[in-house]
Amino acid sequence: MSNDQSDVPASKVTANMEDRQDTPLFYEEPVALTASMHSDFCIQPENDFKFALDTNAVPLTVAEFVLASRHYPIVFVGDQFVPTVALGLRQDQNLFVDQNGLWERRCYIPAYVRRYPFILLGKEDDKKLQLGIDNSARSNQSDARALFSGESETQVVTDALDLCQQFHSAFKATLEFSAMLADSGLIEERSLELEFPDKEKISIGSFSSISEEKFREAPEKTILEWRSKGWLAAIYFHIASLNNWDLMIDRLPESQ
Repeated sequence: MSNDQSDVPASKVTANMEDRQDTPLFYEEPVALTASMHSDFCIQPENDFKFALDTNAVPLTVAEFVLASRHYPIVFVGDQFVPTVALGLRQDQNLFVDQNGLWERRCYIPAYVRRYPFILLGKEDDKKLQLGIDNSARSNQSDARALFSGESETQVVTDALDLCQQFHSAFKATLEFSAMLADSGLIEERSLELEFPDKEKISIGSFSSISEEKFREAPEKTILEWRSKGWLAAIYFHIASLNNWDLMIDRLPESQ
């Protein structure tokens, strides 16, 4: 069984940004969610994001640009220009999650993170996708959330299905946006290297972003088309978000 995120890599912002994995980021064993198999299955508390502690980048949908651009750099990764938010400057570093699994207060939490450990399963041309779960995500914490009460789904499952459906729709719209970028001629490859007073250097590696100069030269007809699709705002938010690299640097322990 395939899943709706099989073509989204577990991207790394530092050094090996182009790395890909066979399964989506975070998911080790995605399976269909059923009452018979998961009757006593519990997952982590709602505000526990320890699973993302060592993740420095996650995929983002276009609909999230407006909120994500306030806190994170938004870049494009790989040949398919997958929109991605940077969460850290080093590999295996998330600057927005503490050791207790709490996400930084008032910072936007990407939907890709919020939906875990749930995921929609099925083939792209299926009329109906099935709700799945990462079978490795069982939690024994005292405040873990149950998925079933007897054979009935709890509100946790109902809410998860709604979020996954919303994410799936937004993801499909984002694929169209990424395809536009591939054909637009606006994309340029960039890299970033930081040097600290102790001479340590951090290489962010290569990533893609939209060239402001090329964007200003886009034909008016094209601009109007992008605006009608809601892409114009997404481009503005992406460009503005690149200023957040400085905010990320301020979060590093050595900058405190």
